[in-house]
Amino acid sequence: MYTQCPACLTTFKVTPAQLEVHGGMVRCGICSAVFHAEQRLLQEKPNSNQAEAVLSQEPEATKKDKSRRSGKSRRRSGRRRIDKLRTIDEKLAQEAGIPIVTKQPLFAKPRLRSSFLLWGFGSLTLLMLLAGQFVYFYRNELATIPTWRPYLVDICLYTGCKLQPLRDVGRIELLQTSIAPHPQYENALRIRATLVNRAAFRQDYPWMEVSLTSNAGNVIARRTFSPIQYSETPLEGVLTPNVVATALLDVINPEGKAVGYEIRLVTH
Repeated sequence: MYTQCPACLTTFKVTPAQLEVHGGMVRCGICSAVFHAEQRLLQEKPNSNQAEAVLSQEPEATKKDKSRRSGKSRRRSGRRRIDKLRTIDEKLAQEAGIPIVTKQPLFAKPRLRSSFLLWGFGSLTLLMLLAGQFVYFYRNELATIPTWRPYLVDICLYTGCKLQPLRDVGRIELLQTSIAPHPQYENALRIRATLVNRAAFRQDYPWMEVSLTSNAGNVIARRTFSPIQYSETPLEGVLTPNVVATALLDVINPEGKAVGYEIRLVTH
């Protein structure tokens, strides 16, 4: 059901519970006027044309009132009296516990708060989109942070993106190397090496670059081995932290002039 404030003609929705609180007396949330809501009940929701018609009558009424008054001082005193009475009504209404009908005024002007909320929601959405794009394009760099990687893995599982595996060849240590003539072929050498991953995470096997040097220190042969070519045992896919792996590398000794060698761990 609906009721209409006799002072400002604003129409409100009211409930039976609001009417029962103080015998039907309510206070307008727009102009603070106290009125008997049951005596101003409207059984049907008035349309906007009727409201405009009602509102259009106000200037005429105002003109009539103005014509009855003489002089500016009289109008000012009348306004002061109305404000004073309104203040008294508000105070009495608050003390009496008269409910305020402010919810869903049918013809009240829309408040600016909704526009601020809309702008806030739009700005928040744009910021979230910007943050999502940043995380997507820099996910591999962010995944190098140990505390962030589990969350990025979950995000990629949901979105279908891929993360590059963690890689730090500098944390792979060559523990021991040895070189000896090849047991089957002349002018060939066999190098054995053991390596261990000192990083806190699992990572792919490195590639191994072997250089042979002459008496003068010049490089006379160089070859790079892939993990499949040097691993003595079937590869388990990645190097587990602090687990030793072995390598076996066969290299040609040009004219038997090699007197030194060097092994470097590199990425492919």
